[in-house]
Amino acid sequence: MVQMAKWVSTVHMCLLLFYVCACVCCFQLISLIENNSVVIVRGATGSGKTTQLPQYILDHYNEKNNFCNIVVTQPRKIGATSIAQYVATQRKCTLGSLVGYQIGMEKIATENTRLIYMTTELLLQKLVQDKCLTEYTHIFVDEVHERTEEMDLLLLVLRNLLNSNSPYVKIILMSATINCSQFAQYFASLVRGKMSPAYVFEVEGSPYAVEEFYQDDLHRLFPCRLELPHIDDPNIPVEMYNLAVSLIQSFDEMEGGMTSSERGSVLVFLPGIHEIRCMQEALSKLVHRRLQIYLLHSTVILEEQNGVFQLPVPGYRKVILSTNIAESSLTVPDVKYVIDFCLARHNVCDPDTNYQSLRLTWASKTNCNQRRGRAGRVSKGYCYRLVTKEFWENEIPDYMIPEMQLAPLTKIMLKVKLLDMGDPYSVLSTALSPPNLGNIVRTVLQLKEMGALSTKSDGKDQNNDGELTFLGRVLAHLPVDIYLGKLIVLGHTFGCLDECLIIAAAQSLKSFFAIPSMQQLVAELYEDLKKRVSRFNMHVPEEPQSLDYTNTHLQKFILQVVIAGAYYPNYFVQQDIDEDMATKELSGHNPRTTVMVRNLPPYSFLYYKQLQSLFRLCGQVKAIFFDSSRAYVEFYRTSKESGVLPEVSLALHLAQQSRSMELSVYPTEQIENAAGNRSLTHMKHGRCDVGHFWGFQADEASLEKQRHLTAEINKRTLHPVTVMLYPNLLCLAPYSEVNDQSLYYRAKILHIRGNKVEVFFLDFGNTEVVASSSLREIPSEFLSYPFQAKEFQVAGLRPSAQSIILGSQWSSQARNCFITLVKDRSLLVSLYSIQHGIRRVQVLINTETKNTSVVDILVQKGHAVKAEEGLDSKMLWLAAVSSKINHEIRLRGPNNIKVANAPHPPSSFLMGVCSSCRTVSINSSISSLAMNENPHYKHQRMLVAGNVSVNATGSHILLKDTSFMPDIPGLPALVTMLFTPIMELRSVKRTCYTGALCGLGWNSQSQEGILPEHDIELTFDVKFDVEDITEINALRVAANRILCEGAGGTLHQWPAEMVKLQEDCRDRLTR
Repeated sequence: MVQMAKWVSTVHMCLLLFYVCACVCCFQLISLIENNSVVIVRGATGSGKTTQLPQYILDHYNEKNNFCNIVVTQPRKIGATSIAQYVATQRKCTLGSLVGYQIGMEKIATENTRLIYMTTELLLQKLVQDKCLTEYTHIFVDEVHERTEEMDLLLLVLRNLLNSNSPYVKIILMSATINCSQFAQYFASLVRGKMSPAYVFEVEGSPYAVEEFYQDDLHRLFPCRLELPHIDDPNIPVEMYNLAVSLIQSFDEMEGGMTSSERGSVLVFLPGIHEIRCMQEALSKLVHRRLQIYLLHSTVILEEQNGVFQLPVPGYRKVILSTNIAESSLTVPDVKYVIDFCLARHNVCDPDTNYQSLRLTWASKTNCNQRRGRAGRVSKGYCYRLVTKEFWENEIPDYMIPEMQLAPLTKIMLKVKLLDMGDPYSVLSTALSPPNLGNIVRTVLQLKEMGALSTKSDGKDQNNDGELTFLGRVLAHLPVDIYLGKLIVLGHTFGCLDECLIIAAAQSLKSFFAIPSMQQLVAELYEDLKKRVSRFNMHVPEEPQSLDYTNTHLQKFILQVVIAGAYYPNYFVQQDIDEDMATKELSGHNPRTTVMVRNLPPYSFLYYKQLQSLFRLCGQVKAIFFDSSRAYVEFYRTSKESGVLPEVSLALHLAQQSRSMELSVYPTEQIENAAGNRSLTHMKHGRCDVGHFWGFQADEASLEKQRHLTAEINKRTLHPVTVMLYPNLLCLAPYSEVNDQSLYYRAKILHIRGNKVEVFFLDFGNTEVVASSSLREIPSEFLSYPFQAKEFQVAGLRPSAQSIILGSQWSSQARNCFITLVKDRSLLVSLYSIQHGIRRVQVLINTETKNTSVVDILVQKGHAVKAEEGLDSKMLWLAAVSSKINHEIRLRGPNNIKVANAPHPPSSFLMGVCSSCRTVSINSSISSLAMNENPHYKHQRMLVAGNVSVNATGSHILLKDTSFMPDIPGLPALVTMLFTPIMELRSVKRTCYTGALCGLGWNSQSQEGILPEHDIELTFDVKFDVEDITEINALRVAANRILCEGAGGTLHQWPAEMVKLQEDCRDRLTR
């Protein structure tokens, strides 16, 4: 406490020195503000601009007993809250009374608050909504050197409203590194017939001197030659991280060794989260480091950010690793050292596609000088720039390029339309640094494409303007990405608003899974969004509807379509896979249970144990098969489901993360010498779904053998299992029919759940959950008799679209129908092929009159459609036919039914973007495995991307936040036609539709496509007739009825009527 008091005392003493200096000019500054509409204040960081100048105005008006209402903007939330708390403490008043703050929907202020701090974006939103400045008497805009989109638009709005309907409001622009002449000219006013620039007021002095150093000055710490930075290749090599670590270590020597009780804090500026983690890892390697490390970036919650203001433990040094969030507004008083890599990340817009990307760039001198000013608050400071002095003077730009000239303008454009001051180009051309016309046109077209602006303006095709739609008005009021905003609105349209609000809140805070403390922020944002959309008569039902199996999957399908609609036109389709090549690649092994390892050394079978150990992280290895430099690792199947094993997916994900697999190998010569002349060889170690079941032979001879085996087992004295239980352990497990005696049968363990285990009966194919204490060891002689349960899959069968929608793969009606057809009945089964141990069969039901195919019955009832068999199955069938094999057996049907996942063979594929021929890749997503469920199905499968960006060269498209649509033939075409603004159908001599061209259409004046790079050329892979197109248009009309701004739209509907409109949309989508 004594140390804290000393530190606080030092801070107040140094600040007092400057406040006295500032007070000398206080009356002059107040006079300037009172007599000028706009005053620009430039002063060094720490000179009291943000905290003291607003208080001077407040005190002046209090003394005169005049009304004032002062607002001060900050670029970031943490700046607004921390400064408001500091000022309230200075004035000895309760935060929220005379002094308060507002960030987002959180407002700590009352009607009596006269000095309020808020974010730049929030003030902009208020002014756009009010279209005047008269709510405030004084508007202080801090950190105006940060040329973000919001800042530049705020300055534009302030200037326009000041010159129109709010001439008496006083505007004060403040910064430590402002380009005064540029801002003064921008806010020039007409005086005696001449334009007079705004007045500039200089606040002299700074708390303490800050000494600057460059990379040239650090050779003593890092004597080896460092690679010089390059203007076209901004990056941080490993050597630079090491230099920064050495620099931090050297501060102990500068301060008299590690025994010093007061060790100056260090603030390290890095361009992003990735670089922060690299620096944190480099510091973690220090021995006896005695460092307290704090991370400061956009995903750190406010409570954790506040930790940087606390004093470190005595004898420890505080090290803050920060992005530019600490560049301004945020002041940590005890920072003595600043280490600056002189880098930043900025949003830029690809000129061809309007896709955005976050690119690493060199920071400007303005930004770097702001960073330097973070030191020297309580003592002399030191700033270390990790570039050479020559590079700093000749290559680092003086000012940053304004974000309005680089980044997408979508959110800005919506605010401009709400302002209603003219067309976007006319308004934005009056900005301090106007964006180019091409960027404005692309943004308008993007908003037209998503439905936020009307496709026509005053009945004409205009590429640079459009009328704001209901969707556009909602998007302008939501604090989330415009695509997430559209997701919310479409969720309201199709009756899944609550789910879409949750998704939008979670997607806005992507790290909440990795950082549990952020889950509270997701919940708060969800409530915020719910309040905002309620203003547009969009409400979450008070009592959520209870959903059964069918309605749950129906809701899931609708939600998938809504997601696709929100992210139009970010649609990509799966390219065809050469199934023959894929089969050869795995040498006939089951792709659902097997992964392949390449580039193994000679005599790879010698490393069986090492490979088994490497894959133990993924699951239990059943066998490894070696083939020259390749190995095929097969995992145990721990369930009866026929889909790809989770172990396979995990192994592929690990491989995708570039985790190298290291083997301890023997030299080839040593192996061959040890073997002599002998040849070297190795040994090979070795609820059912609709159409997929387990059965056993039901002829009398087979049944008699089974009865004999059961009797032999149960007349023995059986002993409890003594080994530790694990999946795939063979044992004896009890089973009994209703009211029958419990008998033991051969089984294997599938899952262990506490003191219960799920077992699979190897002779019958059913599963049961039993007590683990009831399991018995299986005598070895009972293992010699082959297991009787066989796995079967009906050939030539796949689910219909209706079944997929109502049940993910198979609907409950389809499963019930299949159970009714086959359960406890004798079936006539014709073997088609045996593939990976699964018998693909044609199943006939033996009735008194004739044998009826199960496939035909399911197709007739609409639960399934006939499908072509895969290449492997076909080849096996041809081989059987050529050998004149005809094998029919009689089966007893399955006695339990269970849902199985669709198969996902582990072979990757390329993606083809509908609207571009650039190379496409998927990053950090489950979809990046790109597993094709059924490569023999030739219809297209669709993937939707929530985030599309381009690499630095513009040659490669990167997809993030991806989701596969249900595998329904024709769905990609249906979804695209449903959400496209304009569609032009293709036909063959007016006999049938063959495809469609979807996009913003054709410009009749220029005779060119309006946005050709986003046009989607569809080729139908299913039949679409006139009735189908009529139904699609009817669904579009039903959705537009909800989204229109007229009397029948959302704003004017009673809840009961709205529910009817939503049900109409849902019914038309799924009928």
